[in-house]
Amino acid sequence: MEKSQRHLRMALDAARMTIWDSELSGGKVIDSTVKWIGAGTSLLGLPAGDLTQPFSIFLLSVDPADRDQLLDAMQSAVDRRTGYEVEYRVLWPDGSRHWLAAKAHVFCDEQQAPVGTLGVVWDITERKEAEQATARQRELAAVTLRSIGEGVITTNADGVTDYLNYIAEQLTGWTVDQARGLHISATLKLIDDAGAPIPEHAALQCLRLRQAIGVSSQNQLVTREGRRIAVEESAAPIWSDSGELLGAVVVFRDVSHERKLSKQLSWNASHDTLTGLINRREFEVQIAAALHSAKQDNHVHALLYMDLDQFKIVNDTCGHSAGDLLLQLLAKMLQTQMRDSDILARLGGDELGVLLPHCPPDQALLIADQLRQSIKNFRFVWDHHTFELGVSIGLVEINHHSKSMTELLIAADQACYLAKERGRNRVHLYQESDLRLARRQGEMLWVSRLNEAFEHQYFRLYAQPIVGLGRHDGTHDEVLIRIQPAKGDLILPGAFIPAAERYDMMTAIDRWVIRAICRHLQNLRAGQDAGTRRTPARYSVNLSGASLSDEGLHDYIIEQFAEHGIDPGQICFEITETAVIANLIKAQDFMAGLKALGCRFSLDDFGSGLSSFAYLKALPVDYLKIDGIFIRDIATNTVNRAMVKAINEVGHVMGLCTVAEYVEDEPTLAVVRELGLDYAQGYAVGMLRPLSA
Repeated sequence: MEKSQRHLRMALDAARMTIWDSELSGGKVIDSTVKWIGAGTSLLGLPAGDLTQPFSIFLLSVDPADRDQLLDAMQSAVDRRTGYEVEYRVLWPDGSRHWLAAKAHVFCDEQQAPVGTLGVVWDITERKEAEQATARQRELAAVTLRSIGEGVITTNADGVTDYLNYIAEQLTGWTVDQARGLHISATLKLIDDAGAPIPEHAALQCLRLRQAIGVSSQNQLVTREGRRIAVEESAAPIWSDSGELLGAVVVFRDVSHERKLSKQLSWNASHDTLTGLINRREFEVQIAAALHSAKQDNHVHALLYMDLDQFKIVNDTCGHSAGDLLLQLLAKMLQTQMRDSDILARLGGDELGVLLPHCPPDQALLIADQLRQSIKNFRFVWDHHTFELGVSIGLVEINHHSKSMTELLIAADQACYLAKERGRNRVHLYQESDLRLARRQGEMLWVSRLNEAFEHQYFRLYAQPIVGLGRHDGTHDEVLIRIQPAKGDLILPGAFIPAAERYDMMTAIDRWVIRAICRHLQNLRAGQDAGTRRTPARYSVNLSGASLSDEGLHDYIIEQFAEHGIDPGQICFEITETAVIANLIKAQDFMAGLKALGCRFSLDDFGSGLSSFAYLKALPVDYLKIDGIFIRDIATNTVNRAMVKAINEVGHVMGLCTVAEYVEDEPTLAVVRELGLDYAQGYAVGMLRPLSA
């Protein structure tokens, strides 16, 4: 008997099996006791030796994802007085995961009450891994088939080319016969965007790591003829049924257009499209970097804030086209006057910024004065008119005492303001003593005034009708914000919006307008229910560029709609072309979410940028509001008339409605009608009125 048991134990050990012997208590598996014999404990990753343990302790070795299912299967077998066959995973003390299979019968006493289970448990990890490998192979084959429209190259385990599909032949310039037997680094020669060899080819990395390599989108393919093509490539291993690594499959595609567009979008996000200079956002990044080096390495830099003194005269006398050309010429001239390390930016309108790295205040004052003199000597000629400019420059030192990028910009702006106040065309070096004076004057004053407007409810909404021409009708008003202080005249947005934008208050203002218009619509609906007035079909609400970057604005709008019972179809959000381009990806997601609810979108100031039509296809807008610079003199200016005609026709081809802004008189309205625009807005078709009226 002992010899038979010894032989049985040896056989079980050789098969990595053990006897499963459990004693039941009250017919409950969870209360049972499990006996492990000899080497059977190795199935749990434990030292060999007999072991008796409560089932609840054994269950802690089972993968949490399998515990409930295993217990249910065993208990069900006990309840039925039958046997069970189960597969489950266990976690060893070293953290590794193993598969076990178990088969057992239930034994009962004379009263047919279950008293125990007896069976065998064995390791099936290898079989499970083989099944998973086979599943991976099938998945890889499916991926290859789905990718047949892209370039596909397969290699052997040494990276030697076996096969190219038709697309791969077209992209690489190699035929299958020419490429077969060549190393993958020759048939699919990859370099990085800078032209340097890549550290490791995707196929070779795949073979080395024996795993799939995700998409890389920074490389270029050098074709057999030496041309360069931007590509995305990925690689995955090819396995045999026995788990042997046979080679790799590489899938790649031409992404030249996408990469070019991505670079263009990236450039536009950080540059001013008119002058080619970096924009305010990128300039702030550069200032933050300079501030970091000042604090970490004790470097000293200088910041210049420049405001052109006579720019408005050029715009008012010759129009915006002349002003645009002036800014372009001036930017090129200034770049020739600065060191290679200096950074020139357009901060908005006629405001420029200069960062002078590693430049102490004395040297910065000399450079600033040279720039001031260069601008003073600059002459701009337009249509027989010659203009002389001036510039007021605020200078701020960036050192280890500087507090933040925002405070540096505010200080530079304050210094520029003081340069203007003290006679213009001069440089003012910021001093701490300037702070009290600057806060009493200039835009800084608006921070407290805007906070006061929020606190005392001084904001007022006005509306201006957008009137349908011809086939379009219905009431459509644009909502405009004003400030009515307790004492004094009504304050127009031109006075406080620049300060709100500069001091990060636009998001709060936009939210106030959204809540106010929702409350107004709710009140109108209540009046309509009482038969007192009709609710307009739609209201246009302006959103700033800052709000397009506000991660919480989408949810806030939905909350306001729900709270006030607003039909999203009654709201049209107006966003400017320049704000959208600066926040393109976020703007697309934001617009798509609200469009799905039924909101409309209008692209304001359309035509003011240099790439308007290029971006229009990417934006889900319903209305194009053509920039007023084209509308104001359309009755007499043939060029503007041609521009409006072209924009209107393209808009209609794309299924969009067009709106003419600043239609101020009957001759302008007549031309707008003649050109076939859908809507007009301006004093010729409707005056501004308080929203409650």
